[in-house]
Amino acid sequence: MNPNSPVRHLHRDIQNHEIWPAGNSHRPASSWIREALLRRTGPDELLCTWTTGGPTEPWEGNFTVIRRSRDNGATWEDFGEFRHPVRGLFTTELFVPRPGEIHAFLNTYGNGTWMTQLGSYRAISRDGGQTWTGPHSLPGGIANVWPNRGIRHSSGRWIIPVSWAELRGTEWMEPFTGRPPSPGQVGHLSFEPSTLPRGTEVGARYQRGNAWADANHRYACGVMLSDDDGETFRLRGYLRGGRHDHLIEPRVVELGNGDLAMLIRSQRDGRLWQSHSSDGGETWADPTRSAIPNPGAKVNLLRGNDGRIFLIHNPVDVSNLAYGRRNPLSLWISSDDLKTWDLKTDLVRDENPDACLNYPDGFIDETARQIVLCWEDVSRVYLMRIPFEIGPDSL
Repeated sequence: MNPNSPVRHLHRDIQNHEIWPAGNSHRPASSWIREALLRRTGPDELLCTWTTGGPTEPWEGNFTVIRRSRDNGATWEDFGEFRHPVRGLFTTELFVPRPGEIHAFLNTYGNGTWMTQLGSYRAISRDGGQTWTGPHSLPGGIANVWPNRGIRHSSGRWIIPVSWAELRGTEWMEPFTGRPPSPGQVGHLSFEPSTLPRGTEVGARYQRGNAWADANHRYACGVMLSDDDGETFRLRGYLRGGRHDHLIEPRVVELGNGDLAMLIRSQRDGRLWQSHSSDGGETWADPTRSAIPNPGAKVNLLRGNDGRIFLIHNPVDVSNLAYGRRNPLSLWISSDDLKTWDLKTDLVRDENPDACLNYPDGFIDETARQIVLCWEDVSRVYLMRIPFEIGPDSL
């Protein structure tokens, strides 16, 4: 239980327990946690990662913790980490095309540049995470992209949704500490870059860096496609829109006829955006604003073998705000390829209205007829099991 959220209500049909720190003696220097990922890698083996380190994101000290369970989530053990020696590192996707094989997509960045100047890499394990090759660049010349949860299409094609930043403003240099020997110049146009006094890096660099990124960049989406089991990738789609040209962290799902649907996070808009592909991701329709509320947060989108689509998200409308409350954490279920919703129910609700119930991520366990998720509240990681036949809202 989050000490800042003394009263938290859980749906009566779910199982939810803390897996970090849960009394574990090994704890990163910072209790800050972001975006846990959970995948099944074997019959009873689960792999869970999350990013931590430093006072916030982005930060040069960010790194990814790796943990493994060999008893289907009952207990966990340290299983290494992903860390860059001088840059911040974020693990954004663990793609598991077959048991024991894991493709970890890693991004590195600097404090002042964040998602605008990413280093995009992939590390591969073929023994359940015991050993890794790489990280290597993404084949096909693809860089500066933020991969999200991928799917294996019924055709066998890998489809990894991505977003990226494009410089569109006049301030092409990021904020920094100190003053350079000369001002920036483009042709006859010169300008003084922002300067920050030494000793203010923790707060000032984060705020100034994000302000520079949002003011001078457009964020767009697409997908990486592979028809040769990840030997090569090609980038397809160029989806732009949103109230402030800010579409990031797309999720894709295969529909009953093989088409693809994409739901996309947008900032200061209060809704998810959506797009559609009828050719396996080669081309995409122009994105449109959906009716699904969203506070500027990533969602999870899963499809069961029975055709139902499960959307796990924070259905909060915060139009005109940069970021909104990620509370409650809810489940919506559709049986007609996202046209309508059979069920809308809250999974977790916190009485602290500003609590963050963040970034649900996981997989479907068809044998147990469960959705298995991890999620975090900035300081703790939880494992949640949701039965397919969950009842109406009952917190």
